[in-house]
Amino acid sequence: MKNKINMIKAASVGLGWWSDELAKSIQGKSNKIRVVSCYSKSKKKRIDFSKKYKTNYTDSYNSIVKNPNIDALILTTPHSLHAKHAIQALRNGKHVFVEKPMATKYLDAKKMYLVAKKYNKVLSVGHNRRFSSVYDFINKLNIQKRIGKILHIDANFSASGALNYKKKFWRANRKESPGGAIAGLGIHMIDLMCYFGGKVKSVQSLVKKYAVKVNMDDTTSALFELKKNCTGNLTTIFACPYTTTFNIFGTNMNIFSDVDKNKIKIVNKSGKIQKLNLINKDTLFLELQEFADNCKNKKKYRIKNSEAAHNVKVMEAIVKSSKRNKKIYL
Repeated sequence: MKNKINMIKAASVGLGWWSDELAKSIQGKSNKIRVVSCYSKSKKKRIDFSKKYKTNYTDSYNSIVKNPNIDALILTTPHSLHAKHAIQALRNGKHVFVEKPMATKYLDAKKMYLVAKKYNKVLSVGHNRRFSSVYDFINKLNIQKRIGKILHIDANFSASGALNYKKKFWRANRKESPGGAIAGLGIHMIDLMCYFGGKVKSVQSLVKKYAVKVNMDDTTSALFELKKNCTGNLTTIFACPYTTTFNIFGTNMNIFSDVDKNKIKIVNKSGKIQKLNLINKDTLFLELQEFADNCKNKKKYRIKNSEAAHNVKVMEAIVKSSKRNKKIYL
């Protein structure tokens, strides 16, 4: 008879649409982690979430972090609150899964993982595209050295969401959405780009407001020099149709991919083209499963906290470069 696996008992905090997506991915499906409680400032959200996912709820964040029956928190609060909420939870002995971006400031992100280390708790950041079929496929090619020397990486994560933002929506300002779509979308591509190309050494960028009606930018373009001696280009727009392209140009092959559609096109030296449709993976389920394994010391979470913090540092540098109209060195 198999030993019963002890579940990680988690509390979901924030309770917006992404809290719902994460809970939906694991509740009743995972044998490693389940949501047992929840918190939001909104009483209606607390009640609705608890009914939908059959959890308890509480009327204060403090009572969540002090609850001895909760092992971990799943944080999907506004970006600028990630550091404050994560640090409070870690200091109270909770493991923390926080949605990207890790924070809105690099120094806050760094403090988060130093606190996690001090209290010997797991801190993981939700860069879920690192669990995608496209990532796995390209990573395998790279490990096998089939791509050759990577020369350039071109990435675009864009969507039209900000066109419909209202003034009071929490994302609809430059504090919560620095650099326009970077915090919500583009940081996923920064994460992938840095994984394959190395950390960003320098950035030159343009961050503009062309179409949205709220106090935030909508169009961002950034050119990077990466540590593994290659270049990168990021486009992230919050006012156009949805796209998640990630393309690598190497000495042996060029790889064109649509991350969320699980599509790959490879062009080799002779010009031969290979098109592939990869399997669809539930990246939210996979990242939370790996987080739970890490909490139980069974498996390391694949995104290092130093990597997630560097992504925040790059986001800050993109904003700074555009404001100062100059190249920024990291």
